[in-house]
Amino acid sequence: MARDYADRIGFLGVPGLGTVDAMEGFVEGFGVGQFPHVVDRDGSLWARFGVPYQPAWVFVDSKGNSVRVSGAIPEPDLISILEDLAADRLPD
Repeated sequence: MARDYADRIGFLGVPGLGTVDAMEGFVEGFGVGQFPHVVDRDGSLWARFGVPYQPAWVFVDSKGNSVRVSGAIPEPDLISILEDLAADRLPD
């Protein structure tokens, strides 16, 4: 989906606390290298968005407003959320 929406939505991966090697292994193993990932060494980025555990998604609109969704998101629901973001609407 990152490829499908790359021209309208920015994607950023933020792995859990761990080593850079573990993060790189995750990115390679799950084939999510088509968008950037950052290392949140001290957990401050997770804390900024209220993420207590993975999997979690944080969606941020063009105004900087955000909504957090914890847990897995079924593909149809994720597509709906991405369509909202592409139309500059924050998902419910």
